[in-house]
Amino acid sequence: MNAWHYANADDFDNAATYAFHISENHPFNDGNKRVAAATALAYLEANGINTSGCPSDVLYDAMIAIAEKRLDKTGLAAVFRTHLSP
Repeated sequence: MNAWHYANADDFDNAATYAFHISENHPFNDGNKRVAAATALAYLEANGINTSGCPSDVLYDAMIAIAEKRLDKTGLAAVFRTHLSP
C-alpha cells in the first residue's frame, strides 16, 4: 500500500516489492525465494496480468540475484515488465 500511494507504483512495482521484501526478510526457514516469487506471480495474476509468459529460468535468475544483492526492487519490476504482459 505504501508503494501504491506514495511512490505511484504500478502492479509490476507492487509485485516486485512483495517479492523483494519476502526474500530479504527470510520469514521462513526454507523456501523464501520460492514463496517470494509465487507471491509476486499470484499478485500479478490477481490483477489481470498473464504470468505464463515469464520463463522460469528468468524468474529463478532474478530471485537469486535478489538474494545475492545484485538486483533491487526496481530491477525486479523491470524483469516483470519485460517478460509479462497486462
